[in-house]
Amino acid sequence: SSSTPIDCPSLGIMGQPSGPANLASVALVGTVSAYLCLKGAGVKPILTLTDRTSWAWEITAFCFFLKVAQDNKDKVAGFYWAKALVATGIAAFGGGFLAPLLVGHTPVPIMEETFVWMLVVAWYVTHHIPAVSDFLTLMMGAPAASAMFKVFFNIFKTQQMVGSLELAAKAVAAEDLLPHSAYFPFAIAGPLVCGFLGGCGGMFLPMSSGLKPIEEGKVWNVRAAFFCPIMYYVATRFCGCDLLNAKLGICLFRMAGDLFPEQRDKVIGTGTTLLYKGTRLRSTPLPVVVPVSKAEQGLIAQASGPSVGA
Repeated sequence: SSSTPIDCPSLGIMGQPSGPANLASVALVGTVSAYLCLKGAGVKPILTLTDRTSWAWEITAFCFFLKVAQDNKDKVAGFYWAKALVATGIAAFGGGFLAPLLVGHTPVPIMEETFVWMLVVAWYVTHHIPAVSDFLTLMMGAPAASAMFKVFFNIFKTQQMVGSLELAAKAVAAEDLLPHSAYFPFAIAGPLVCGFLGGCGGMFLPMSSGLKPIEEGKVWNVRAAFFCPIMYYVATRFCGCDLLNAKLGICLFRMAGDLFPEQRDKVIGTGTTLLYKGTRLRSTPLPVVVPVSKAEQGLIAQASGPSVGA
């Protein structure tokens, strides 16, 4: 039996980051925070990705791509390099292609070419510069840096959702080849669909993936992509809320859900239970999912021996 805890100079028991890794994580977060403070970057401009007084926009975008590349590192391991790069790109901004194309506009990554090159660099660093890649893996496994990368990830995801939603709203309003709805003064379904795709469209690509991401409604990124556009649209179109304030609100909502998963699942679980009972949308209870960390998965695999075909 290979049940011995993972032992690595930079890792603690069960593969958790050791003291030095945690210190490096805190130092990284402190450096980024200090830089933004010294440049006078405000919290709201940073969270809404509208700051232009510092490098907050570039830092946010690049950290987003680094996180995506790291999150998909094992998934694309062993792929031919071109396939690995495309798969990483789909995960990063698949929705950024789908949503604009749905309303006949140029995809965001083609309009803002910076994103393409940031993705290429993040992918290359993750897969072809082991020292940097291993360092990033340790950082993202430590509490401080993990939280920082999640914050930047959610800022960028919020931008993708809101950008896709507003693009669709303007595109439908400007349409002059087809008659507009006789019953709705402005589009609702189209912008919400595009906002949803902007938030998680990449999960449905390639098309062979089917509808797996929404089979049980358990994936937070999909849930957030569903809730946030609705919250934003209701706030801005029906409650008179300022666009930027509404964007800030759903960004904080996404962050809270990502940073506090246990509390999030309890709240959403209670809400969905009441919803299902009241609407009969589901007659059977949701499956019980027991979260297992990557380290625990590795130990379970080692204890179980080689898999079939290994």
